[in-house]
Order: sequence, then structure tokens, then C-alpha cells
Amino acid sequence: MTGNPVYYYHPDDDQFSLDFVNPDREKIDDRLDSYEKATETRVRSYDLDETVYGIYAKTNDVDDAGEIEYGFDAAFAKMTPDTRVIVRNFLGIFRTIRDGQSETEADSLDAYKEIDIERVPDALDRVHWSGTASQVGAQLASNLVLCHALPNANHRTALSMYESYVNAVTGPTYELPSLVTDDETWHAWVDDFVVDPKRLLTVRRNVGLFGHLSQFGCDVVRRKGDVDVPLAEFELDLYPHEALSKYARIHEQRTSAFVERLRSRTNDERLTGTSGIDRGEFADAIRREIQSRR
Repeated sequence: MTGNPVYYYHPDDDQFSLDFVNPDREKIDDRLDSYEKATETRVRSYDLDETVYGIYAKTNDVDDAGEIEYGFDAAFAKMTPDTRVIVRNFLGIFRTIRDGQSETEADSLDAYKEIDIERVPDALDRVHWSGTASQVGAQLASNLVLCHALPNANHRTALSMYESYVNAVTGPTYELPSLVTDDETWHAWVDDFVVDPKRLLTVRRNVGLFGHLSQFGCDVVRRKGDVDVPLAEFELDLYPHEALSKYARIHEQRTSAFVERLRSRTNDERLTGTSGIDRGEFADAIRREIQSRR
């Protein structure tokens, strides 16, 4: 077994992600021939138990989140009024994070895909809009991360949506520590919500691919930012639908635990035992907030 990592994103261009692995070069060539002409590919070899080839594919032409178009009229037309208000709020939060990062960091926010806005209503449908404010807020944040609708900053946007939901319950006085900050303490603490779940979600989407890598002798898959995914720590012998379900449950449990720590850290006892609000009430609170700013 080797300790050398296999890169999930190509180390020379993170717009390319690992799509197929095999030790048989002929099967690699056959796979390359199967891609559409618009799909760019790169091949990289790894010395594992034997030489294994990985195909990295790129299907997106957008590199900068600031260049993404926001023409979603057709998608919005299919949504109920309440869902549309919440989704617009979600997009507004993402824009704020994107613009804030562009102002505070030398590099703009990368975009490795377009916005899949149609996934957000499905994520909202998976939330059980009953329980305490913390419980509903945790489900909301978890499902928004799991639907992976954004080109980047999915965790930060979901956590800000949690903040928006809690404000709708308690009044507009609840505030999280900044998500775009140089505070090392905050970053180390929020890693429980951002970094470790990224490992889980990467496995969730690639259980078959990673299972093959493990069989070929790979110990570690490396994401961007040198985030390592130790394959031995995850169950890989699952059908894709089993992995989606299993790791979604684990993600929601971890999000709930994080939210409880968040409540304790901010010393806000209003969330303890406070009943949540449903989708319609959340949408109404967003409408009132928008109206107050006019």
C-alpha cells in the first residue's frame, strides 16, 4: 500500500476532477473515446500496487464565480411563491459571500460549475419544518450543502442561511461570527462544519470510484487545500443510492451537533427549546426583511 495521495482535482488545474481510474491503458483509451467533444480530459498516472491511470474531466467553462450568469426566470417560474422567496434569499447570500471574498482576497472565488438552482427546492422539500429552531435550522443547512447547488462556498452559504432562519425565529439580532475572516480560532472551530464534511461529501458522490482506487492500493485521496480523505475510514462497498442515503444521514447528524456547539458558543439561550417556523413563515419573514430595507 502506498501513502502517496491520488488527487481528486488535477494538481495543475483544479477545474478538472477525477472521473475514471483503471490500470489497463486500453480501457483508459476506450473511455477517452466515449467522452463528448466538448468535454476536456487529462490523464495522470499513479504508482499504487501497480501503475493506475486516472482520467480527469472538465465540463465547465466558468472559472470565476463573478462571471456566472443569474438568469433563472424559467426555474423561478416553476417554484411556489414561498419557495421562490427562499431561493432568492439563498442566491443573495451567495452573491454577498462571493463579492466579499473578491474584495478581501487576492484571488476571486473559483467556480467549478454553473449554479444548479433547480436543486434548491428539492433540498427545501427534504427539510422537516417542525421541531426546535436549532433542529430545523440544522436540517436546512445540511440539505442545502447536500444538494450542492452552488459553484463554491456551499458550506458558508448554508451556514448563513441557518443564520437567516434563526433570525426569522428570534428576530433580527442573531449573528454568527464572520465566515470571511482571518480569525484563526474561528476558522479552526468552523472546520468541524466545513472541512471534515467535505471529506464525507466527496466520498458520498464517488463511492464507486474510490472503491476502485482502494482496491488498486490507494490509501488517500487529496482534495483542494490539501484536505486528505483517508479511504480506510469510510465504507466504500455500497451501491451509489446506499452511499447517498447513508452519508446524508451522517452529514445531518454532524450538522446538528455543530449547530448545538454554535448555540453554546454564541451563548444565545433563545434557541433552547424554541419552536421553529415552517417554510411559509420563513418566506414571510424574508419578505418583511426585504420590505424594511426599502
